[in-house]
Amino acid sequence: MIVKPISFLSENCKIAGNLYLPKNGVGKKIPGIVLCHGFAGVKELLIPAYAEKFAANGFAVLAFDYRGFGASDGEQGRLVPRLQVEDIKNAITFLATQVEVDEECIGLWGTSYGGANAIVVASSDSRVKCLCVQLTFGDGERVITANMSAAEVIRFKEMLAKMQSKKEQTGKEMMVPISKVLSDEQSKKFFQEYANSPSLNIKIPFLTVAETMKHKPELFLKNITIPFLIVGAEKDSVNPVTESYNLYSAAVAPKELFIIKDATHFELYSGKYFTQAIEKELAWFKYISAACCGNKAMGVYQGGEAHSPP
Repeated sequence: MIVKPISFLSENCKIAGNLYLPKNGVGKKIPGIVLCHGFAGVKELLIPAYAEKFAANGFAVLAFDYRGFGASDGEQGRLVPRLQVEDIKNAITFLATQVEVDEECIGLWGTSYGGANAIVVASSDSRVKCLCVQLTFGDGERVITANMSAAEVIRFKEMLAKMQSKKEQTGKEMMVPISKVLSDEQSKKFFQEYANSPSLNIKIPFLTVAETMKHKPELFLKNITIPFLIVGAEKDSVNPVTESYNLYSAAVAPKELFIIKDATHFELYSGKYFTQAIEKELAWFKYISAACCGNKAMGVYQGGEAHSPP
């Protein structure tokens, strides 16, 4: 496998990335996959195992840092879904222009927050021929307010509105550590494990919560008619598994839902649960790329039942 540091422009921001290529893929056109990492993540954290596995099985894989994170340009820590969607589209453009890549056979893979972004991109970008998301959500507001009473939701929205107004009037806003936004027990354990990672040791605007509440990728599902795989973790406390079921229910065929029993959110990035996820996802991309690159006829996949592995 070959890993090449690369960069491309996204709305005048320099985006840093890594391009993973199989050794036997050089010199011929191969299918490509763009990886979209999660909330405040970077290309070196959590997703390399997926990139390496996909590349080792014949795919050209692009992992990159959204603007404002990692080695990319942009205001540090500023997370705006609309801008991340633009970054993904520009990542597709970059990958499609690589000599090794079949531009007619590009898939999109997104994890957690990146899965939500990937859904939005796939709904309007015809270059995406298949879609796979894991550990993601359909409605950011539903996830954030899940444990609030109706009165608490009203007060919370009023607080966010006041913070937004203050920012507009003064240019100032509250900046907080990432761990103050992702505060569930599984996330706390993750941040403790990666406490020394420079990429996570930054502050982000608290109003990122408001941006996330407006992020409702399930509203875009009606426009997705390409093969769509949804992978969930049964004991996910970041994006509860009910979000995966909601996405599957609202999606149009061809679609499939794969729930990994007993797994928590971050356990899908290593160990036995990673193995279950990557094997399913790899089989998915291989099946679709065979149809795409073989005869250019997409849409042959008829979908499957929602199910869990044995």
